This record gives sequence, structure tokens and C-alpha cells, in this order.
Amino acid sequence: MPTEKERLDVLKSMAYDLTKIIDKEPDKTYTADEIKSLIDAYIIGAQQ
Repeated sequence: MPTEKERLDVLKSMAYDLTKIIDKEPDKTYTADEIKSLIDAYIIGAQQ
């Protein structure tokens, strides 16, 4: 089982990855639903 530090590192990595994905289109404005979809897609991709 991962330690608390490892768990926090994973969460920080996910947040960083998602900001990089969003930054690829700096002029785009995302809705809450689009951000939720990005998070869902990220999690599904990470599980594979």
C-alpha cells in the first residue's frame, strides 16, 4: 500500500499533467463539464 507521501506525489503529478494538457490551448475556455471529462479521460488512460 502506498504511503501518504507517495499518494500526495501522485495527486500532484496528476494536477501537473492536467495543467499541461489545458495549457496546450491557451485561448480555449473550459467549462466545468469539459474539465470533468479531461479528468475522467486522464484517469481511464492511467488505468490502462
